[in-house]
Amino acid sequence: MKKITVLLCLSTLLLTGCEKFLTEHPRSIQTPENAYTTPEEWQKTLNAAYAAMQRVFVGKYTITLGEFGTDEVEPYDLGWAAYSELKMYTFNAQHPFFQDHYRVCYEGVKRSNAVIDMPEGVVNEATRQLMIAQAKFLRAIYYFDLVRMYGGVPLWVKSSIDEEIMKPRATMDQVYEVITQDMKDAEVVLPETWTNAADKGRATKYAAQAFLGRIYLQWKKPQQALDYLNKLDGKFQLYANLKDIFHPKNKNAEYENIFEVQFRHSGSWGLEGSIQHSYWGPRGVGGPTNFGGWGGFGPTNYVYNSYEAGDKRKQAFFLPEYMGVTQSPATNNKFWDPEHGNVIEDDNLNFILMRYADVLLMKAEALNATGDQGNAKYEALNQVRRRAGIPEILAGENLSQEQFAERVLQERLHELCFEHLRRFDLIRFGKLKTYLADRMGITIQDHHALYPIPQNALDANDAITENNPGY
Repeated sequence: MKKITVLLCLSTLLLTGCEKFLTEHPRSIQTPENAYTTPEEWQKTLNAAYAAMQRVFVGKYTITLGEFGTDEVEPYDLGWAAYSELKMYTFNAQHPFFQDHYRVCYEGVKRSNAVIDMPEGVVNEATRQLMIAQAKFLRAIYYFDLVRMYGGVPLWVKSSIDEEIMKPRATMDQVYEVITQDMKDAEVVLPETWTNAADKGRATKYAAQAFLGRIYLQWKKPQQALDYLNKLDGKFQLYANLKDIFHPKNKNAEYENIFEVQFRHSGSWGLEGSIQHSYWGPRGVGGPTNFGGWGGFGPTNYVYNSYEAGDKRKQAFFLPEYMGVTQSPATNNKFWDPEHGNVIEDDNLNFILMRYADVLLMKAEALNATGDQGNAKYEALNQVRRRAGIPEILAGENLSQEQFAERVLQERLHELCFEHLRRFDLIRFGKLKTYLADRMGITIQDHHALYPIPQNALDANDAITENNPGY
């Protein structure tokens, strides 16, 4: 018999004492049948469910999966097969990045399930419901990343070790149904903001609404997306200074940035610091210990050259020269920690998973997709363009629905580049295959819109009898 999947195995994690919620890990992830008995133990379990986001979105392997194989980002070290295979779409089910991503997503699911199944009476009921709401928010995040990467995946929604170990793949629609219900359940309970400073960075009602907008758009349900995106009108603003979006001084300020994956400089490589500054850094300047970065991947020439004249984002988000060394293509200058970026893999940058500029562009997309003929979609788009210092797109231009969609997609590239969205945007707009051919000279097949289920997951689960078509 194949090995039991890691999803249902109990793992042992080290305790670390720290004031930040994200850095407190439980001793183990337990089930109601073998449950913790104190509120502190359950809180550490919830904190561990949050912590899994670090590996899912900014892990050494997973950081590339929403970016490579697009017209936006490419690896510069093509001597590493794992990089070149992602760029050229020559990967298979044994690719190590897929295996790592799939595993850490399900680790997040497992931790979330433990909290969702928390027995009554361990904490007061209001606290219990609030913890469960956070765990449902997180479980939805992890399953959303799985379904948009691999399509239908097995759905484990209980923590009990007596539950079915071998599970077949659910359909994509079934996975999306679980995701949206989790987010809706969370939205009802979560606060609009957390008043205790130590809790900043936890899930909020506004974050759930924004993610419901993103999830429904990817599910090709624009009206449902719009229903939730409209709830955020006037709740957030755009920073006037583009560099303020990502600056560590503004972590969890809830001004433009709606939800962030938490990192903090910890004084040692491999603890709670982020790897963003190191991995996106300039090339040819001596390495990460002097603000250089490894520069293993970065912008394509296409994205750098595609900005309109006068677009402030080109200067803010790119670095064409550093320490006298020309960067060609220009380096990503979004993720830059001016204080701690000189320490390898220990910068103080949060990863912004949702911000208001994205909400505005999603709203423009959803309005257009639902056939809206008014000015609202133009205003949503133009709020982002005005901040960038470029001319507005006017309703009087009488763009067709397809033409407006193309403008939104291009605006998303210029505003949200390097934020792990481009691959999924191209898939949603039906442009992945054509843009790669036209802009990058890379030929792919229709089945490449999904990654393969990792081979080790297939080997561990007898109930999955076949991979995605084409693999």
